[in-house]
Amino acid sequence: MDRFLAHEPWQKPHDPLTDAERAELRETIARLRHPRIVEELCALAATHPRAEIRLSVLQGVEPFLATHPAAREFLVWLLGDDEDFVVFGAARIAGRHRVGEAYEELLHITGPAEAGLFRSTKPVGIGAAVVAKAMDRILGAEDRAARLGLEREHAASGQLPPQCALDEHWDYDPQNLPRPAPQDMVHIPASDFVVGIGMNDVVHPLYDVDDAVPRQMCHLPDFLIDRHPVTNRQYDRWAGGPQAAEHALCHPDEPEGKDHRRGIAGDARFGPDHPATGVDWFDAYAYLAHLGKRLPTELEWEKAARGDSGARYPWGDTFDPDALRWFGASFTQPRSLEHWRDVLSTFDDTTPPATTVPVGSHPKNVSAYGVADLVGNCWEWTDTNFFTRDRMKPMISGRPRTEWATAEETSVVIRGGAWTSMQEQVTTYFRGKDLFTDRHNEIGFRGVIR
Repeated sequence: MDRFLAHEPWQKPHDPLTDAERAELRETIARLRHPRIVEELCALAATHPRAEIRLSVLQGVEPFLATHPAAREFLVWLLGDDEDFVVFGAARIAGRHRVGEAYEELLHITGPAEAGLFRSTKPVGIGAAVVAKAMDRILGAEDRAARLGLEREHAASGQLPPQCALDEHWDYDPQNLPRPAPQDMVHIPASDFVVGIGMNDVVHPLYDVDDAVPRQMCHLPDFLIDRHPVTNRQYDRWAGGPQAAEHALCHPDEPEGKDHRRGIAGDARFGPDHPATGVDWFDAYAYLAHLGKRLPTELEWEKAARGDSGARYPWGDTFDPDALRWFGASFTQPRSLEHWRDVLSTFDDTTPPATTVPVGSHPKNVSAYGVADLVGNCWEWTDTNFFTRDRMKPMISGRPRTEWATAEETSVVIRGGAWTSMQEQVTTYFRGKDLFTDRHNEIGFRGVIR
């Protein structure tokens, strides 16, 4: 790797790589998984004088766009490159993966859709066409006319349309998945599926359609998801060991010297076979990274929970109070919102005497795919930002808490409801949110491989 990134005085900036060098470089990058190595690689390549090296490294780190903020930052940086073939390559990748943060940079190149539709513009060439196509794909539009409305919504709200982005444009090889699926994971096949709820769906006076993805058909490629949430026994074994202490695969933005051990490990009500709660988003990220997994996006979670047809609960469309661990099982049937709040405020070291239950305790709480415990017992962290609906990209390192604690970038989608949740929250479509550094006894997690 060093011989590619090092610039020798005798090399000209435009010296092309040989086919063998290009293949070797991409193969080398593909073996790199450590977030800090990817971050360092992108930083070195961003200012490398050889344009083909810059583009080749971007193509090599493309598989890391979903999980490595540095890879996305590198992509956006290259959209301002002096070499058009580098910009073209970066734009195509941005469109393929619907990289939302790339959109503003692309706007600087061609201007908004409105400029082309309502003002006289002269075609320039390949660049304008490639960039326009990338912008269409990022917003999920068919052409510039379709993009206009979405672009105005994006300008007003700062939000991209829901990411049904891993679709037919996704350059994806399902053969990379372990075959057969590990015993503790479930294979979710590629297919179209129903996500969200419609304007006419009755939710609750307190909640409305804004608390779910707007109803639509989406498509996701194959992926594997854990059959059950990670348990306290599994998590504590890792958190108390050398891997957690070394922070080798932790998120690069994780606070320095973070202690991954659960703060509620001493509370006997949260037993060894119960879901691992009392962990924040960084804890979940690090644990899964050591297993070669990551957190699911909210759409991956929703598909695993609802099946293809969009069931309201994993087992069907009718609520069954005995099929899951929820507020009504942990405390009493809620009579009103105020009653729910009053009861929850009584929580202390002994009340209630039982909180979560062991994973797999409710045989009916299984989705059509065979994934268990997706609603109730504990909320589950995802890798989706609640406001932008893009992948999470924490950037709090070195910033005071007062600066980021209420920022939209730190709000994570949580799914499924918990042992403290009302009926309306334990559906397969409800979108909860929480600050990604908070450690609650109500939030756990599970992993995916894709």
